[in-house]
Amino acid sequence: PNPFSGVNSQHIEYFNFIGKVIARSLIQRQYIKCHFSRSFIRQILQIPLKLKDLEDYDANIYNSMMLILQGDVEPLYLTFTIDIDDFDQTKTVLLKENGDEIDVTNDNKKEYVTLYTNYKLRKSIIRQINAFCEGFYFLIPHEKIKLFSPSELDLMICGIPDINIEDLRRNMSYNRPYHNNHPVINMFFSAISKWNRDDLAKFLLFVTGSSQVPIGGFKEYCDKGKPITISGGGVKERLCVAHTCFNTLDLPLYESEEELNRKLLMSIQELEFGIA
Repeated sequence: PNPFSGVNSQHIEYFNFIGKVIARSLIQRQYIKCHFSRSFIRQILQIPLKLKDLEDYDANIYNSMMLILQGDVEPLYLTFTIDIDDFDQTKTVLLKENGDEIDVTNDNKKEYVTLYTNYKLRKSIIRQINAFCEGFYFLIPHEKIKLFSPSELDLMICGIPDINIEDLRRNMSYNRPYHNNHPVINMFFSAISKWNRDDLAKFLLFVTGSSQVPIGGFKEYCDKGKPITISGGGVKERLCVAHTCFNTLDLPLYESEEELNRKLLMSIQELEFGIA
């Protein structure tokens, strides 16, 4: 949902209607290629948002929030406000009461990041979200879907794709220390070649944000300048990390295929942490 969809006077009715369309397609088992953002699916399921969801929405904003959390924020002279561009007019929104009079400090910066994330992903589009969910729940009550994870609901809406492992390897890109014949890379492809379609789809969703293979195959990612890439992920004790905005998987230096397989499967099961 776009916070400025109100330029169309009927936009709320449209969101309500498309909620019914998506629910009806689930009931009739008709797949639709419409991958919602991770944060939007969470809100359909009524699952709390996470800071990591912001990366899917806007990588630059996510990186800025991470810098705020990891560094000294006080020299930035921030307040609990956010500036938005409303049709070429800049407006200031308060993130909390009297937010323009409250400085962001190293003591309260986590609250600032949480409020900022919530505004971007929820508060600014709450009417649209509520209208969609009202339409969706009209046919499928929340009680019927609340046990699903975001990735499972995405697969239910869009279907499970056929993933060609050989095509994936032909169009895979690598960053140091990896290359096509690196032992860990060989273990990686050996492991995922034994997976079922469901786990492969979850892996693709984990890395790219979409469980569907493009019409042109994995080469299409390369043609768009964003090939699926495997980068070094540190020591073997760590789990895999994905950066969906860059289609990149950080793969640690595991010593055995069994360890790689076990930890990669753990990683793709929505194993993420955040403060929002």
